Amino acid sequence: MKSIAPTTLSPYQSLAQDGPAAIIVRELSKAFNGRMVLDRISCAVPKGQFVVLLGPSGCGKSTLFRCLTRLVEPDTGTVVINGTEVTALKPSALKALRRQVGFVFQQFNLVKRFSAVDNVLAARLAATPLWRVLLRRFAAADRQLALACLDSVGLMDQAYQRAERLSGGQQQRVAIARAFAQQAELILADEPISSLDPESSENVLQILQRAAREQGFSVLCSLHQVDLAARYADRIIALRQGRLFFDGPASAFTPDLREELYRAARP
Repeated sequence: MKSIAPTTLSPYQSLAQDGPAAIIVRELSKAFNGRMVLDRISCAVPKGQFVVLLGPSGCGKSTLFRCLTRLVEPDTGTVVINGTEVTALKPSALKALRRQVGFVFQQFNLVKRFSAVDNVLAARLAATPLWRVLLRRFAAADRQLALACLDSVGLMDQAYQRAERLSGGQQQRVAIARAFAQQAELILADEPISSLDPESSENVLQILQRAAREQGFSVLCSLHQVDLAARYADRIIALRQGRLFFDGPASAFTPDLREELYRAARP
């Protein structure tokens, strides 16, 4: 069977079609022990859109995610986030930039003995005097913000419930509310539904989609579930064997392209 040519757009074409970018990646490469994991990746995440990163296991998704904020240092190439060239920042400036990015992880990273609202308030630590942090006496405005963020993910009624008593889906929604409370314009969600049941997975993706479309967040979310990506994403970026396979509207990610993406590599 003849291989299907992937449909890709350069980051510049993406920007021309969709306006300003929250993330621009140009010619990004990374190798580990001589093995090329990312091979000259160029792609873009437009502002205010929900973009899903897809690809088979080992395609480089996790490495790309970590390179975006230099949790892993790329070998070559550049990353620009909201107009700032991340790959050129010194450590102090890089730390400040990371505070402007909301992270949602596969593991929820909550303090289990703390209430939902106290976990969301953790997003306000960088902007809170040390004495308030030590006494856990956050400003009234921060507490109101945390409650509003929990309300936005449908968990106002669980605000004072300890995190360990919440279901997995509820805990992930607390983690998303924490990212909202950080008041960052960009959210990076790395496999946020991998440990959730189907109903909870849909809830989480609906919240992230709404955050982009109604609240103006820019969201980049890595997933394994192609059908869910096609249903919820505005755009899809797909990697295959460390290279860019597709970067375009979700509507253009056809069944043939999906099959080609996950087909075992042929000689």
